[in-house]
Amino acid sequence: MSDGEVRLDSPDSTPRLRQKYWLRTFAAFGVPNYRWFFGSLLCGFASMNMQMFVRGWLVFEITGSYQKLGWMTAAGGIVGLFAAPLGGVVADRVRQKKHVIQLSAIANGIIAMAIAYYITTGSLVFEHLLIASILQGITFNGMFPSKQALTKDVVGLDMLTNAIGLSNTGMNASRLLLPGLAGGMVSALGGGYGNIDPAKWVYILMGSLYILSVFLLIKVDVPDRPTATHGESVIEQLTGGFRYVLNTPVIFMLLGFNFLMAFFGMTYYMLLPGFVKDVLNAGPDKLGLIISVSGIGSLIGSLIIASLPSRSRARVLLGGTLIMGLALLAFSLSSNYWLSLVLLAIVGLGSVARMSLTNVLLQTLVDGDYRGRVMSIYMLEMAILSISIYPVSIAADVFGPQWAVGVSAVCLIVLVLVLFNVPSYRNLD
Repeated sequence: MSDGEVRLDSPDSTPRLRQKYWLRTFAAFGVPNYRWFFGSLLCGFASMNMQMFVRGWLVFEITGSYQKLGWMTAAGGIVGLFAAPLGGVVADRVRQKKHVIQLSAIANGIIAMAIAYYITTGSLVFEHLLIASILQGITFNGMFPSKQALTKDVVGLDMLTNAIGLSNTGMNASRLLLPGLAGGMVSALGGGYGNIDPAKWVYILMGSLYILSVFLLIKVDVPDRPTATHGESVIEQLTGGFRYVLNTPVIFMLLGFNFLMAFFGMTYYMLLPGFVKDVLNAGPDKLGLIISVSGIGSLIGSLIIASLPSRSRARVLLGGTLIMGLALLAFSLSSNYWLSLVLLAIVGLGSVARMSLTNVLLQTLVDGDYRGRVMSIYMLEMAILSISIYPVSIAADVFGPQWAVGVSAVCLIVLVLVLFNVPSYRNLD
């Protein structure tokens, strides 16, 4: 036996194996650049998760319409159709991707402060929130490919699965804490039943966190990287990215099936503010809590993903998505708040497998020259998803949110069972 091996039958094998397991789970934190990058991401995640509560709550409080919730989601998606592909070209052209992320954070901070101003002056209307959604759709979709590509630059390909798992852990820890904090803040200050004034403090906090993320990213010291433009124009690079995806079957397959899984699996989230109020008979504090508790499952799932070896990743992806579909179906049938709370925690556990492992598989299998553009097409799918979910909001108004969520869950379960019988997908590592 070599010196580095551990005998499973030795007295000290269990502690040493446990230590090795945890070292693998948090390995990326050993890279100083990643620690600063993670801190910056955490500020952005916190702001994003507070907004997931507060913007949907504001829209439903002002309008009482599922259709308006659908408009809000679709508006960001429409601009994403243009911003996401351009964001991928930018990611493949710029020498410092972190500057793209910083500019996006500054813009989002200004938008958050503007909404806080409108609430303070009592002049906020639905159209203000719609415009904010459009502007944030531009900044988020334009920044996302650079953020994904920068992760690989910061930690390298060997540690990419771990880094993405830890980044998702941070996102889900924020999801666990921040929506509940925001909902509790609004409720404690008297929000609800027509009073939206306390929401201004949530937006002020969001704006401050965006600016903090800019300063933390300054500490990420990644050298300028050569770009792979080869003298191509922006249009040539755009078409080249789409041509690469169409001519690379495994990338096309991953992107296509991920879109379908996201479409069937994420409809509930758009409808959640109305679902909680109409079906579960709960206020803003319990809306924040249910969003937060759904993050418990996602947090646990993220830590599991960060600890996994780089094998059988597609099988884990499908298994997690199946769990999500079954829990989502049960959620659609429940009208009990506390049961629904537990079910959404299970939904979160399953959903993180799809999000994390699709990302990892794409970045592992893609040609490095096309990484930014492929991630932009991955983001483009999310923009199309935001638009295509809009009819679901109309169906929720007509048939009720439980039917809309339940039918989507059944379609997700059927899709996963089909993919388990497609070897070229199931066997991806």
